[in-house]
Amino acid sequence: MATTDAALGLRERKNAQTRRAIVQSAAELTIEGGYAAATIPRIAERADVAPRTVSTWFPAKDDILFLGIDEAIARATWHLRQGPGDVVDRIEAWIADESGREQPDPEIARLCDAAITHDAELRARTHQRLEQVQSEIAEAVARDLGVAAHDVGPQTFAGATVSLLFALRAIGLEAPDDGTAQLAVGFRFLRAGLGALTGTSDR
Repeated sequence: MATTDAALGLRERKNAQTRRAIVQSAAELTIEGGYAAATIPRIAERADVAPRTVSTWFPAKDDILFLGIDEAIARATWHLRQGPGDVVDRIEAWIADESGREQPDPEIARLCDAAITHDAELRARTHQRLEQVQSEIAEAVARDLGVAAHDVGPQTFAGATVSLLFALRAIGLEAPDDGTAQLAVGFRFLRAGLGALTGTSDR
């Protein structure tokens, strides 16, 4: 049994190393030459694996750099639909939830963020993936206000929130120590915006 456990542990470590090498290679190639140039064969060559190995671990190329984003979106949806407080409270709770989650590999996570932030195609793909969050925010605002989600108020607020998320990512890469202060500024802005929609003063 001990031998079997050791063999399984070795296999898991090797699998983790392979996945890390693939993600690191994809991110580095994207930063160096753009996402379009980071082809599966080039990623495989740099990671020192076969192209089939890359496709086995990541059936779609997008999956390589967008690790965990679907889970984060699912958590955002839960907070927005079921969390307590107003919409800003729920957004704040979601961001705190994400910030409090321990990254299994912070260096790789930061490298992926850098690749996404510096590539126009990946930024556009991120916007597409965050459309669900933007829609959920608009729906949450609409429910609280008793208006339609496609009205200008909910849509403007939702768009501003997604823009804030992108700004925070860029700030985190360029000036990590300034992230907390800038987050507070962002939430003051959102609360002022929500106050304008509800006719209440900023808290």
